[in-house]
Amino acid sequence: MNYIDSIILLGIERLDGERTISGLYHLLNGKKSSQTVQDGRLFQLSHLFGILKGYSFRDFKMKMTDLHNDGLIEVYDGNYAHMTNLGKMQLRSQLEQHPIPESLDCWRYGDLSNVFWRRITLFIQTLSHILKGNHHFYPIQNHPDTLQWVKRTFPRDEGTRSKIAFLLFQELKSLLQPLGDRKAENVVLRLSRTGRIGQTTNQVAERLHLDPMECHVHFQASLHHMMKKIVEDRTAFPVLSTFIADMEQRFSLTESTRKTYRLIKNGLSLEEIASIRNLKPSTIEDHIVELAIHIPEMDIDRYIPEKDQKRIVEASGFLGTKKLKAIKQELGEDLNYFQIRLTLAKESSAKVGNREEG
Repeated sequence: MNYIDSIILLGIERLDGERTISGLYHLLNGKKSSQTVQDGRLFQLSHLFGILKGYSFRDFKMKMTDLHNDGLIEVYDGNYAHMTNLGKMQLRSQLEQHPIPESLDCWRYGDLSNVFWRRITLFIQTLSHILKGNHHFYPIQNHPDTLQWVKRTFPRDEGTRSKIAFLLFQELKSLLQPLGDRKAENVVLRLSRTGRIGQTTNQVAERLHLDPMECHVHFQASLHHMMKKIVEDRTAFPVLSTFIADMEQRFSLTESTRKTYRLIKNGLSLEEIASIRNLKPSTIEDHIVELAIHIPEMDIDRYIPEKDQKRIVEASGFLGTKKLKAIKQELGEDLNYFQIRLTLAKESSAKVGNREEG
């Protein structure tokens, strides 16, 4: 069993047949739909959102076939999967030896950490070369936004550059040291400077004797750790905080959902918002579910009475399922699918909030 196997098996174990294999693929591949956002939170898989970005569905299906042939999962109705006892045992053993890092948080930091890393690598490469008097080098990043950002923020005079270089080294050191030598090396080996080009994931994995996927996941987790610490205490990281200053407002919510939220706060109804934004009511419903997941103070009582919320939570617990159809059949026709989705989303958000506070 390799590291990709353990990620997929963890997803299958947590979904436990409640969602399709395709649904798991879309979550791990990072499809930003209302369903994947909600499923990530409901089944405690948000930290793996998009971790297999670029992994083809064909390869994913072949992997499912391999896991089935190895007796680790059972597939039924063509698109649903359960773990076998053997699968559960092997997954536990694998995760004990090769755990998924606690700091991994792909939903919150995944896309942003890519921007953060592009900026860091180009900035350090540029600073290193310029301080050595070398103004002619091939930039390690060619992303237009990254090039423009570094050009805009790069210090103009030599004294400031030297000061920034010293502070940047100190800040990176304080963030990476607590991770341990191996995880710190997983990050540092990828940096480019005068006389050295940063290594690829496969090169780093070979040097550290790691499965390439495990190497990638630990690298991402280290970036997420760094970003979390910087956001929590900007004053402790005055240089690195500038690398994410314009990104923080983009955490979690999609821009379209933000627009809907502004209208909700102005007291508009779901139907009024759909009309104003020229969107389907079902799309606005998706936004409201997303808001319930990510905004603790979001009040859903206007969409479903509190007594009905309790009925839905109790039915889900009694049935031992988060399947909307099963819950609706149990409760009858007086509740719609949106109200059930919304209640389950709010309930899962409250549970996550309580765990984080504890």
